[in-house]
Amino acid sequence: MRRLITGIVLPLLLMGAAACGGDEVADTPKDQLGTIADISVTGSPEAAPQIDFNAPLKFDESQHEIIEEGPSRGDEIDKTSLVTMDYLGVNASDGATVDSSYEAGEPATFRPSDTIKGFAAGLRGAHAGDRVLITVTSEDGYDPTGNQTTVRPGDSLIFVVDVIKVDNPLVEAKGAAAPAPPSVPKLVYDDQLHPKKFKATDGSAESVKELGVYTIIKGKGPAIESGQTVTVEYVGQLYPDGKVFDESWSRDELVSFPIGTGGVIKGWDQGLVGQRVGSRVILAIPSKLGYGPQGQPDGGIPADADLIFVIDLLAAQ
Repeated sequence: MRRLITGIVLPLLLMGAAACGGDEVADTPKDQLGTIADISVTGSPEAAPQIDFNAPLKFDESQHEIIEEGPSRGDEIDKTSLVTMDYLGVNASDGATVDSSYEAGEPATFRPSDTIKGFAAGLRGAHAGDRVLITVTSEDGYDPTGNQTTVRPGDSLIFVVDVIKVDNPLVEAKGAAAPAPPSVPKLVYDDQLHPKKFKATDGSAESVKELGVYTIIKGKGPAIESGQTVTVEYVGQLYPDGKVFDESWSRDELVSFPIGTGGVIKGWDQGLVGQRVGSRVILAIPSKLGYGPQGQPDGGIPADADLIFVIDLLAAQ
């Protein structure tokens, strides 16, 4: 649903790149093949690190090492974690800065699993307070295209990451169940008891006039505030029981996005702010709070379509 619901842009460093034909794969001499042992990092974890090595380097294996250990309390980073961190990344071929949250002036918050493979793998198992050194092969980085700016095809990368906070979301909504009114289409579950789709009943309203917000599992977590980043599972369907145009459960893929800031459709912004983490919420959304007269043809949403969603609110940062 990222394409339809949210316009999140990950930090430049971590975004995938479009193909850029004509670039030749960078190559370094065999005697410049390096390992994580060839990297020296100095500086306090409270400040931008200094990364020292003899360029050019190339790695044939992605590696990682916790070089400053925190108290090892709290959640451990896994594939679902939402992590707040400071980081510095440099190109191992020439030492050029690829990206830096320190230069941006504030930490970044995102799921490492949404980033390049070597970066995500290097943070797995770390805790808040750890400083992690990561070396990334070109294959685990931006090959075969590079990132069109500071990373060429074939370039290896070096990162130093200061982990500030780790939030692991709930697996599913958890709390007291509450029935939806009879005017709401019936929610159908799959064989793993995950929401699958909606089915209209004799009592279902034919269309959606105003935003309907129905909390069918009442979570006990904190209330979601405007400006927070929320992590969810969801199903989105044409109202009342038309095409399921997007969902996350079958992909085993959580989605995170800012709420209440205009980064998602108005029905989500208006319907989810104030809900509690752990809740399962049905949103019946009129077209005017969805995609309106333009629809979203690439996503299977026609013009002036009313929508219905079920959303598990798993975390808020």
